[in-house]
Amino acid sequence: MKKILMIVLTITILIGGSLYFQNQSSYSEYVSMQNDKTISEELATVDNSPKDVKTENENPGNEEPPEDATIDDKRTFEDIALDKRLDEERKKNEKSYREKRIKGSSIRPTIEVPSHSIEDIIGIYKTVEAYMRENPDRFPEPADDGTRGNTDDPRIQHILYAGEKSGIIAGFENENLVAWEVKKLDGEYTNLLLGRKSAGEEWQVLSEGDVYQLREEISDGN
Repeated sequence: MKKILMIVLTITILIGGSLYFQNQSSYSEYVSMQNDKTISEELATVDNSPKDVKTENENPGNEEPPEDATIDDKRTFEDIALDKRLDEERKKNEKSYREKRIKGSSIRPTIEVPSHSIEDIIGIYKTVEAYMRENPDRFPEPADDGTRGNTDDPRIQHILYAGEKSGIIAGFENENLVAWEVKKLDGEYTNLLLGRKSAGEEWQVLSEGDVYQLREEISDGN
């Protein structure tokens, strides 16, 4: 009798367990289906179009100039941008020269620029210093303070070394011309245009001014 009861009890437990796990499995499948449905609905509401992405051809040539940029008969927006960059380079060089006695430039020549020997550079410095002393109302006493040197302005380099020469530079070879920038008493920089007849001769100041003045003077043939 006891054996029969044990068999019946075992069968009952097995049947009950089977029903429990079957229900659990069905519930898990239901939950999984609901989750999949929720995820699908969320994906359907997502905007997959790219945001704030400009193609290479979008708005070509419509770059706005600086708000404070103004042009006149002499300066283009490109001139204004380059003038600003040159000013930043000069200020950076003044600071680095005071602190480390070094100067540099991130503005590279766009044409071939002649190099000069140490003797040439010494001669240039002597001519520049003499010119500064002759004009004490506009220039400080010459000092080794990093405020003088060969100009990095590519526009002036083009005036001197590209194409045929006219005006005050007519007849000069490239190696006999140089532009030296110098800081004035008012804090602005000017360019001294120097020339010599041939190698070994003394340098002479041919003209002085910014790129616009030099460009106009040479193009006018004065």
